[in-house]
Amino acid sequence: MVDRVSSSRSSFGNMHEDENPLFLHNSDHPGMVLVSTPLSGNNYLSWSRAMRIALGAKLKLDFVNGKCERPNEGSSDFDRWCRVDYMVTSWILNAISKDIVESFLYASSARDLWKDLERRYGECNGPLLYQLKREISSISQGELYVSRYFTKLKRLWDELNCLAPIPQCSCGALKQCSCGALKQFVEFEDNDRLVQFLMGLNEEYDAIRS
Repeated sequence: MVDRVSSSRSSFGNMHEDENPLFLHNSDHPGMVLVSTPLSGNNYLSWSRAMRIALGAKLKLDFVNGKCERPNEGSSDFDRWCRVDYMVTSWILNAISKDIVESFLYASSARDLWKDLERRYGECNGPLLYQLKREISSISQGELYVSRYFTKLKRLWDELNCLAPIPQCSCGALKQCSCGALKQFVEFEDNDRLVQFLMGLNEEYDAIRS
């Protein structure tokens, strides 16, 4: 059986440096701030999305999703992996509000830190789901431009999708479906959101609603 050390060498050693998750650019440093708005707790959904994009752009997303595992200490990549993991951990800590960051300082790795944040702020719960749906149902254009109103509503829809995503088929039955049920479901959701958008428009757009 190929041991983990050999596997680690083959997985990283054959990569071009620019494609290697263990590669750090000269401009990378522990004090970098990757997102404009720090995590305060109640903004976890949008914050985690922004962090995933930023980490993905730096080829470091695998350090938080568990795909880039820690090599054995005997591996030639061990010290390098630890260095990059410390860097990613620093970036995440820099993106957390000063009011709550101290409770996360002792995470053993970037992966453990990310999972801790997800457990504390990312788990779907009834009150948060209720609050989000209530905000969606009560939002209206008011003094906003139509484009700004739509952007605000879409942000809430996206947060709802993250908090309570549509269940995915894992048995493959939908691929064999010939009645168009999946397409109808997607169209139903799109139509439902269109109605939500139209209902919130000001009275001057009554002609569009009709």
